[in-house]
Formats: sequence, structure tokens, C-alpha cells
Amino acid sequence: MYKIVYVVSTLKLSGPTNQLFNIVVNLDSTRFDAHIITLSPEPEESRWNDFMSAGVKVYSLGLSRLSGLILARAKLRRLISEIKPDLIHTQGLRGDVLSAGLGSIAPRVCTVRNIPQQDYAMTYGKVAGRLMSHNHVKAMRELDMCVGVSEAVSANLQDKFGLVNVATIQNGVDTGVYDMPSVTDKRHLRERLGLPLEGRIWISSGHLSSRKDPLFLIQAWMRWFRETGDHLLFIGTGPLERDCREMSGEAGNIHIAGRVQNVSEYLKASDYFISASKAEGLPNAVLEALACGLPVLLSDIGPHRELWEMSPEVGNLFALDDEVQLLKGLDAIRGSDAQTLAAAAHALAHEQLSARAMSRKYQQTYLGLMAGVHK
Repeated sequence: MYKIVYVVSTLKLSGPTNQLFNIVVNLDSTRFDAHIITLSPEPEESRWNDFMSAGVKVYSLGLSRLSGLILARAKLRRLISEIKPDLIHTQGLRGDVLSAGLGSIAPRVCTVRNIPQQDYAMTYGKVAGRLMSHNHVKAMRELDMCVGVSEAVSANLQDKFGLVNVATIQNGVDTGVYDMPSVTDKRHLRERLGLPLEGRIWISSGHLSSRKDPLFLIQAWMRWFRETGDHLLFIGTGPLERDCREMSGEAGNIHIAGRVQNVSEYLKASDYFISASKAEGLPNAVLEALACGLPVLLSDIGPHRELWEMSPEVGNLFALDDEVQLLKGLDAIRGSDAQTLAAAAHALAHEQLSARAMSRKYQQTYLGLMAGVHK
């Protein structure tokens, strides 16, 4: 039995945590024993109990970010020496940096879920973002394997930073939770969620931030689709939520639901998925939408194009900040056979991008790295 230790900041309810859950719950329990170490106290919305219920052993160092700068490395090393893992898997800046400082006590893998130089600058500002990107990539160089969640992420690590210890394992979606509803179920969901019963719903899910650029979608919708029977629905919250509500004003066909716990139900109640995001790793939101059979209209960034090129029948792309292309994409999808698009979206997610398939690829990576150590 191989012991795998996963090190993360917290198990906060988020895309990265959901992907970690997808990996560990699909591990071959006859070969792998999963342990998770979190660095900080858990936030209010945490999946800690979900991991525990799945039989995963979970530990917390309980350190704040400030105390973690002083104590984390020693406490982490002490706990890891007690567990005696055969492999260490980290995700995120803090975990990767700490793993880089542990030395060769076991093979070390990290999952890279973003384009560092873009994501950190958009989230934390140019100066802090540049420093964080530098420190993160410096840590990655010390690890045995850096797994990009998309070909776009991996290519960026190789081409921009010259990393050679890079592989790609695309994110996966839980196809048991995210699946295509029947026509009857869709209508019942709309009734229960208080959504419009008539007209097509275009849903956008995720953080309402400048990186996701919801204001561009609202501005375009107000200009071109305010008087149509189609609806634009946002689920999620973030720093731009107030701006989104103010910009949409009294528009009767723009709906901002805020943060919701039942994302899958909102997706199943909708007809299409739309995203104007400026930077992604391989977006969970798009994978979940595809799995629910939603055709997609996506900004033309590397990770979105990667998904679209796997099956162009799932929808369309549009250039960033280009309302004319957005309009053409909307019209093209609305003019296509909805059932054909939905079937292609569902097939792509369920046949090529499932959580189980993703976890199997990680397990193969683990075995390969451990075999190299134990030769």
C-alpha cells in the first residue's frame, strides 16, 4: 500500500478543492492510502467533512499565513516524518514552496492550475503578482513533476519559464453529479429555483472578478439582448457583484443569483453556458456545464480553445472584449440544432474529461515516479 500525502492551504469549497476530492475519492483503495495535510484553519465553507466521510485521513497544522512563514516548514516536516509517505502531492503556491524545501524525502508532485504570470497579476496586482509568480516557478523547479491541468498551462511552464519536469493531466468532472437532465426535470428545476419558465437561459458560473470579466457580458447583453426572450444568469459572488447588479439595473432578463450551493441544479435548469474569462487553468465551470449537456460560448483563451478543439461541435469561441464576435457566436449557437450541440457537450465531458479518468492518470504518474525511486 502506497501512502500519498497531499498538502494544501485549506479544504475551502472551491474549484481546486473539488478537483482534489475527485482525485482522492477515485484512488484505487487496494494500492493507495490518502492523507491530506492542510496548512491553515478551515474557513466556514469547507469540504473537510466530505474528505473524512470518504475515508481520507486529514490533518491540519492550523497556522495563520503569518505564523506559517515561521513555523510551517518545521511542523510539516515533523508530521510528514510521522506519516512516512511514498509520495507528496501539493497544489497552490504555499504547498509547492514548502514541498520544494523538504528535500528528496519522497517523490514530489505539484498540480499547476493557472498561468502564474497572468493569474497572480490579475488577482494581487502587478508588483505582488510578479513576485508570487517568480517564487512559485522557483519552487516548481525543485520538484520531481509539475502537472499542468491543461496543455495550455503546461506549454506556458515550458515555453515561458523553461521548465522540463512538466506533464499534463486535464481536470476532470464528477459525471455522477453533473449530468444531462430530462426536459421535465429541467422545467421542474426552473420552477423550484424561481427561474424563468420560458426562453433560453445562458448561464455563467464562477467568481465575479475582473479575471472572469462579467461586466463585459452584461454590457453586451444590455446593448444587444435586453429586449429578447433570452436570459443571462450569473451564479457566484466576488468583488464585482455590486457593479454587476448596478450595471444590469432593471433589465428583466439579467439575473444575478449570488453564491449558491446547488451549482449542478442551476446548470441543469439552463440551456447554454457563456464565459468571457481572461485567464484560466482548465475551468471547472466549463467542464461542469459540458457534463450537463450545455453548449458553450467561450472567450478565445488557450484553455478554452483546448476544450473546444477536442470537439468543436460543443459551441463557439469569441475574441476577448469583442462584442461583435460575441454576438455572432450567440447567433450561431441559437441557430444550431440544440439537441446535437447538447449531445456533443455531454459526450466530451463524460467520455474524455471524467473525474475517474483524471484520477487514473494521476495514479499512473505516482506509480511511475515511485518506481524510479525504488529501482
